[in-house]
Amino acid sequence: MRLFNPYPVLRQVIVNTRARDESFRGVLWRKRRGYLVLRNAEMLRGKGEVVPMVGELVILGENVNFIQVVG
Repeated sequence: MRLFNPYPVLRQVIVNTRARDESFRGVLWRKRRGYLVLRNAEMLRGKGEVVPMVGELVILGENVNFIQVVG
């Protein structure tokens, strides 16, 4: 049994990616080897633009710059 999971699974997060400085907000549904799965995701663009995403969003782990937990 793992006592500590460094990923905030089932929490609202913002994932900042290395690719073109894109960011996504959503519920971190799963963390698997090599990728993250977000549900209820939105793409965050400059100037406050929010683009809703339909379905689950899969982000490759190698493209993740950092993850912020939304309080």
